[in-house]
Amino acid sequence: MISAKVIGVFCVLAFLAISSSPSHLQAEGCENEKNIVMNKDGCYHNIERHLGDQFPKRHSHCCQTVESADINCICRTFTAADKAKIALSKWINVAKECGNPLHAGTNCAGYRVPLLP
Repeated sequence: MISAKVIGVFCVLAFLAISSSPSHLQAEGCENEKNIVMNKDGCYHNIERHLGDQFPKRHSHCCQTVESADINCICRTFTAADKAKIALSKWINVAKECGNPLHAGTNCAGYRVPLLP
Protein backbone atom coordinates (compact mmCIF):
# COMPACT_ATOMS: atom_id res chain seq x y z
CA MET A 1 0.00 0.00 0.00
CA ILE A 2 2.76 2.42 0.92
CA SER A 3 4.73 1.57 -2.20
CA ALA A 4 1.69 2.41 -4.35
CA LYS A 5 1.49 5.85 -2.73
CA VAL A 6 5.22 6.41 -3.23
CA ILE A 7 4.92 5.41 -6.88
CA GLY A 8 1.92 7.73 -7.29
CA VAL A 9 3.79 10.66 -5.77
CA PHE A 10 6.82 9.89 -7.91
CA CYS A 11 4.64 9.85 -11.06
CA VAL A 12 3.10 13.20 -10.18
CA LEU A 13 6.53 14.74 -9.54
CA ALA A 14 7.92 13.30 -12.77
CA PHE A 15 4.94 14.68 -14.72
CA LEU A 16 5.42 18.13 -13.22
CA ALA A 17 9.14 18.11 -13.98
CA ILE A 18 8.59 17.06 -17.59
CA SER A 19 5.72 19.46 -18.24
CA SER A 20 7.67 22.46 -16.90
CA SER A 21 10.79 21.82 -18.99
CA PRO A 22 9.58 23.19 -22.37
CA SER A 23 8.70 26.58 -20.91
CA HIS A 24 12.16 26.77 -19.36
CA LEU A 25 13.72 25.90 -22.72
CA GLN A 26 11.47 28.43 -24.44
CA ALA A 27 12.56 31.12 -21.97
CA GLU A 28 16.20 30.30 -22.71
CA GLY A 29 15.46 30.50 -26.45
CA CYS A 30 13.82 33.89 -26.00
CA GLU A 31 16.76 35.11 -23.97
CA ASN A 32 19.15 34.01 -26.73
CA GLU A 33 17.03 35.72 -29.40
CA LYS A 34 16.82 38.86 -27.27
CA ASN A 35 20.59 38.84 -26.87
CA ILE A 36 20.98 38.74 -30.67
CA VAL A 37 18.45 41.56 -31.00
CA MET A 38 20.27 43.67 -28.39
CA ASN A 39 23.71 43.01 -29.94
CA LYS A 40 25.40 45.60 -32.15
CA ASP A 41 25.56 42.97 -34.91
CA GLY A 42 21.85 42.22 -34.46
CA CYS A 43 19.14 44.85 -34.23
CA TYR A 44 20.61 47.23 -31.69
CA HIS A 45 21.47 49.88 -34.28
CA ASN A 46 17.81 49.72 -35.38
CA ILE A 47 16.24 50.05 -31.95
CA GLU A 48 18.75 52.23 -30.11
CA ARG A 49 16.86 54.90 -28.19
CA HIS A 50 18.35 58.04 -29.72
CA LEU A 51 20.02 56.98 -32.97
CA GLY A 52 18.32 53.84 -34.20
CA ASP A 53 17.17 53.44 -37.81
CA GLN A 54 13.93 51.52 -37.34
CA PHE A 55 13.83 50.27 -40.93
CA PRO A 56 16.26 47.34 -41.23
CA LYS A 57 16.97 45.72 -44.56
CA ARG A 58 14.97 42.48 -45.03
CA HIS A 59 18.14 40.44 -45.65
CA SER A 60 19.94 41.79 -42.54
CA HIS A 61 20.99 39.60 -39.61
CA CYS A 62 18.44 41.52 -37.56
CA CYS A 63 15.52 40.56 -39.82
CA GLN A 64 16.74 36.98 -40.16
CA THR A 65 16.51 36.69 -36.39
CA VAL A 66 13.26 38.61 -35.97
CA GLU A 67 11.25 36.96 -38.75
CA SER A 68 11.46 33.54 -37.07
CA ALA A 69 11.52 34.72 -33.44
CA ASP A 70 8.81 34.56 -30.81
CA ILE A 71 8.39 38.33 -30.58
CA ASN A 72 5.98 38.20 -27.64
CA CYS A 73 8.45 36.09 -25.69
CA ILE A 74 11.26 38.54 -26.45
CA CYS A 75 9.03 41.34 -25.20
CA ARG A 76 8.65 39.47 -21.90
CA THR A 77 12.44 39.23 -21.49
CA PHE A 78 13.25 42.95 -21.90
CA THR A 79 14.61 44.24 -18.61
CA ALA A 80 14.54 47.79 -17.24
CA ALA A 81 18.20 48.12 -18.29
CA ASP A 82 17.30 47.00 -21.83
CA LYS A 83 14.41 49.46 -22.00
CA ALA A 84 16.73 52.29 -20.93
CA LYS A 85 18.88 51.62 -24.02
CA ILE A 86 16.20 51.03 -26.66
CA ALA A 87 12.96 52.55 -27.89
CA LEU A 88 10.21 49.94 -27.73
CA SER A 89 8.32 51.78 -30.46
CA LYS A 90 11.32 51.18 -32.73
CA TRP A 91 11.37 47.50 -31.73
CA ILE A 92 7.71 47.24 -32.75
CA ASN A 93 8.50 48.85 -36.12
CA VAL A 94 11.51 46.55 -36.66
CA ALA A 95 9.34 43.49 -35.99
CA LYS A 96 6.79 44.80 -38.50
CA GLU A 97 9.44 45.64 -41.13
CA CYS A 98 10.96 42.17 -40.75
CA GLY A 99 7.63 40.48 -41.36
CA ASN A 100 6.82 39.38 -37.81
CA PRO A 101 4.60 42.14 -36.40
CA LEU A 102 2.98 42.26 -33.00
CA HIS A 103 -0.79 42.59 -33.01
CA ALA A 104 -2.26 46.02 -32.25
CA GLY A 105 -3.02 46.36 -28.56
CA THR A 106 -0.30 43.89 -27.50
CA ASN A 107 1.67 44.86 -24.41
CA CYS A 108 5.38 44.62 -25.12
CA ALA A 109 7.42 45.24 -21.96
CA GLY A 110 4.99 47.96 -20.86
CA TYR A 111 4.59 49.52 -24.32
CA ARG A 112 1.15 49.10 -25.88
CA VAL A 113 1.31 48.45 -29.63
CA PRO A 114 -0.82 51.21 -31.18
CA LEU A 115 -3.96 50.50 -33.15
CA LEU A 116 -3.57 51.11 -36.84
CA PRO A 117 -5.34 54.25 -38.12
